[in-house]
Amino acid sequence: MFTRTGDDGNTNVINKRIGKDSPLVNFLGDIDELNSFIGFALSVIKWEDIRQDLMRVQQELFIVGEEAVKNEGKIKEESVKWIEKRTVEYRKESGPVKLFVIPGGSEEASRLHVVRSVARRIERNAVKYSKEVQFNKWIIVYLNRLSSLLFAMAIVANKRNGVEERIYDIGKYF
Repeated sequence: MFTRTGDDGNTNVINKRIGKDSPLVNFLGDIDELNSFIGFALSVIKWEDIRQDLMRVQQELFIVGEEAVKNEGKIKEESVKWIEKRTVEYRKESGPVKLFVIPGGSEEASRLHVVRSVARRIERNAVKYSKEVQFNKWIIVYLNRLSSLLFAMAIVANKRNGVEERIYDIGKYF
């Protein structure tokens, strides 16, 4: 589908024309990218709990994008609390994790690590964009917690697949 209305480098955001290089449009594009990578991870994840959680996150990412535009307070502490609760549940299953896990292992875990790293980049960019775009404060908190959830899911995916984590031994080099 094409409309040709963006050929001049501008796009519509709530009936207002703004540049495609604006912080807001960049943030919305980042959220779309993250949502797409989650869909990519979902295409191989077979566990219903992780699938359901990722599908909920996908829905919430649409709300994050809408919230960045309208700033109506739809992303709240409750969304952050849900992520924290789910992260704790996955961490209980994985057991203690040493710092500096080397991303990889099973295909599911590897895809979740890619999603996690994209979420981290978007969080960094959201902090930068928030200097120019008025964000609900919970958006950055949500994105910060989201990467923790994705990390926990990746560790659990390797455990469920019987794949041992590779750990970077910082003491070996320092």
